[in-house]
Order: sequence, then structure tokens, then C-alpha cells
Amino acid sequence: MANNTQPANFIGTSKAANLFRGREAVGGRLHFDEKGMTFQSHKVNIQKGQSRIHYNEIKHIKAFRTLGIVPNGMAIVTKKGKEYRFVINNRKAIMAFLNGKVQD
Repeated sequence: MANNTQPANFIGTSKAANLFRGREAVGGRLHFDEKGMTFQSHKVNIQKGQSRIHYNEIKHIKAFRTLGIVPNGMAIVTKKGKEYRFVINNRKAIMAFLNGKVQD
């Protein structure tokens, strides 16, 4: 029997995440809206600020294992070749949601 369930909709939500900036895994929140997602760092990080990714800029999304063993990494590659590497819980559902937005 086929599974016809729709991916979760994360628009309007915010998830705890880390974004690798060089060697530092910057802690913060990943906010999802209608046109894209914004990573906003916590104020206590060495590297502060935000990164914005529009859904229509995403070329592909891939999973990776943090430290080679923990299955919670998600890499987003843009059409311009920039890669954003996140550590995030519920990776599978978030990737399904983003893959749906890339196809829209």
C-alpha cells in the first residue's frame, strides 16, 4: 500500500539548529516562512548574525552524519554553489518539506 501522507509544513515555525561557519557550529534558530528560511544565531556565539536561504535558490539537500556517526546533519547547496551545513533534529521531516518547496 502506498504512503500518500503529505510532508509536514514548517512555515511559521522555528527550530533549534547549529550552522557550521568554518569550524564553529554556531547555535541558533532556523525560521521558516513562505519564501525561505533564516538562520539567526544566539547572541552568545563568537560568530553572530543571520543567513537567509530562499527556497527557489536551493539546488539540492543532502543528509550527513555529524562527527561521522550522528544522523542529524543536513546540507543545503544553492544554485550558486554555496553550501550551508546544519545540525538539526527531525532532519528527515525537514528535508521532505524542503524538497517539496524546491519542486514548487
